[in-house]
Amino acid sequence: MAENTIDDMVAESALQLWSAAQTDFDPFEVPSEEWPATTVPVRDADIAVDTRLDEDDVRAALERLDGVKVVLGREAGTVSVLRVVPEDTPL
Repeated sequence: MAENTIDDMVAESALQLWSAAQTDFDPFEVPSEEWPATTVPVRDADIAVDTRLDEDDVRAALERLDGVKVVLGREAGTVSVLRVVPEDTPL
C-alpha cells in the first residue's frame, strides 16, 4: 500500500476517533479557535485497530502527519493524537 494511501486512512481515522472522543464539545459544531486547551487524546493502537493497519505503519503515518493534520504527543512508547489540525489552518 502506498504511503499517501496509508496517510489518508490514518488521517481520516484519527479525525473520526479524536472527534468522537471529545465529550465537552463537538469539533464539527464549535469553531477551532474555541476548542478547549485540553482534549481527549487518541492512541496509535486505537487507530491501528480502526484502520486494520500494523501499529508501526500507523506510527510512521502519524509522524508524517504531525503538524500538518494532527498534533502528536508521546508517552511511555505510545504515540497519541492530542489534537486535529483544522482544515483552514495555513501550513
